[in-house]
Amino acid sequence: MEKQSLFITGADGFLGHHLVQQLGKTYHIIGLVRSPQNLKRLRTGQITLCSTDESLNEVFDKYRPVGIVHTATKYGRTEESVPSMLDVNVDLPVHLLELSQKYNSKAFINIGSFITQGKGYNYLQDYALSKKQCSEWLRLIANKVNTCKVIDFTLYHPYGPGDSDSKFVTNMVKTIKKRTPFIDLTPGEQKRDFIYIKDVVSAIELTLNRFDDLQTAYTQTDLGTGSSHTLRYFLETLKEVSGNTETELRFGKLPYRENEIMEAKAIPNLLTSWGWKPNYTLNQGLLRTLNQTSI
Repeated sequence: MEKQSLFITGADGFLGHHLVQQLGKTYHIIGLVRSPQNLKRLRTGQITLCSTDESLNEVFDKYRPVGIVHTATKYGRTEESVPSMLDVNVDLPVHLLELSQKYNSKAFINIGSFITQGKGYNYLQDYALSKKQCSEWLRLIANKVNTCKVIDFTLYHPYGPGDSDSKFVTNMVKTIKKRTPFIDLTPGEQKRDFIYIKDVVSAIELTLNRFDDLQTAYTQTDLGTGSSHTLRYFLETLKEVSGNTETELRFGKLPYRENEIMEAKAIPNLLTSWGWKPNYTLNQGLLRTLNQTSI
């Protein structure tokens, strides 16, 4: 039996490539990437690639994807312009949802961020605003034409092997593995809902199997474990699991960021109603991340 097509944006990214590895067993993956000639994580030939320079209308017409998972994002952390960030965070998903409706796709999964909660970090305000605007547009378009179910996830704090070195967890994992003498940190009392990347993938896979159960055109819900840990506990656990007894975690040496989010915890009601729960404890996820991260 021929596989149905699934369209994934950011297919060469952290979450995207983990989705490809798992969902490629069930679906024919059409992966949208910035440059098919400059892949960081995917292997050539693993999926059907298309670039942002191609006509997405033609891609949808050819492959008729049953579902779309939008993981691509721009944070605006580097010298990226605001228009280029809006292209990826707002314009692209809106265009994809309209194509999904036109070509009778059944499910559109958007990956949002807990950063949109509260005031948010000053240095990510542009990013947070763009993600909020994306959700508003998706809700509006979905409710106008109820032909494709939209599931808009607020993703909490994913971690695991293969993430960018600029991300906090990857940076800490590598620093701990190097047995750096000390790490200067904030007091570490801010709480985060850390979720191992394979648990994120299993939640998305379940959603692709259960979207028919949804009664409304647009559903916004959380994707996280439903539990939170302090940053101090997370890093102390990482150090313990690694077997590193040398590195000193110097909590309180740095101030909190302005508008620091002191608690972020998912309420994954939709997923839990479907029987989903995380398969990996914090210790298990950190051990796997340590073992699969090279320095």
